[in-house]
Amino acid sequence: MAQKELYMKEETGALPVRTSERYVLLDALRGLALLGIILANFPEFSLYSFLPHSAREEMATAGVDRLVYYLEYIFIDGKFYTIFSLLFGIGFSIILSHAMARGANGFRIFYRRMTVLALIGFLHLMLLWSGDILLLYAVLGMLLPLFRKVSDRALLSWALFLLAVPIVIDTVVEGTGAHLSAPFFRLQWMYCERYGITEDNFAYWLQEAGSYQGVLQFLVQGAFERM
Repeated sequence: MAQKELYMKEETGALPVRTSERYVLLDALRGLALLGIILANFPEFSLYSFLPHSAREEMATAGVDRLVYYLEYIFIDGKFYTIFSLLFGIGFSIILSHAMARGANGFRIFYRRMTVLALIGFLHLMLLWSGDILLLYAVLGMLLPLFRKVSDRALLSWALFLLAVPIVIDTVVEGTGAHLSAPFFRLQWMYCERYGITEDNFAYWLQEAGSYQGVLQFLVQGAFERM
């Protein structure tokens, strides 16, 4: 009976990862990347990022804070998110290769995992933390199979193109003043006005929330900002 169940799991690709199949270096890098992402979120956890610019400038440590914030952005945000994203892509290739080795449908397994990840990310975004990244990973991850058979040269070209896209967009925004995200920010502040969230109490709303309902109101407005 046990052998039959094992055979059925192998056919569906529902086996857990064996110890011999794990890559210790990748696991270590994931842990390091997660540590970096925790550090990257400290400005939000400390509510510093929610403070108005005028309030930041009035702090006694304003000069040091600006330097630390810049260094944090360059050496933590700019590095650990990149490592984590790279590991996400490597994980996709490992899922496919292991599934193919067992004769299972790797794409079905991958899309099932991305669907579950998207659901977890949505619930996380709406109910726990408006800084969620899982939903974005899941949505963009569903595009990865399109690049499975692309050559290394083409992958490099795509990578350079995608790296250039935000630079071009920011240049256009700065040059023309046309903010593409403006409609979402309008929706965000329309929602904020409905519940009395203002620029003055924005930084302290979560700290002063007397119930989860107040926390939820803040999380929903944060979802508009994420969009």
